[in-house]
Amino acid sequence: MARKPKSVIDIDKEIEVLKAQRVASLEARADQIGKIAAKADLTTLEITDAEMLKEFLAIADRFRRKTTAADTSKT
Repeated sequence: MARKPKSVIDIDKEIEVLKAQRVASLEARADQIGKIAAKADLTTLEITDAEMLKEFLAIADRFRRKTTAADTSKT
């Protein structure tokens, strides 16, 4: 028996559910990163948001390069 195609309304509902799941996932990850930062005692540093962001970007870049290098070595 052939399946009935989903309606646009059903697809839109699924998209909204997925968007909500994405937001919840990002918030949970942000909380986790915040707890790690607190454990590292970053909350007591006198540092601006701009300086902190710059350092987090550097960390992210370093890990992205490691991931990219690992991906290319597998091929």
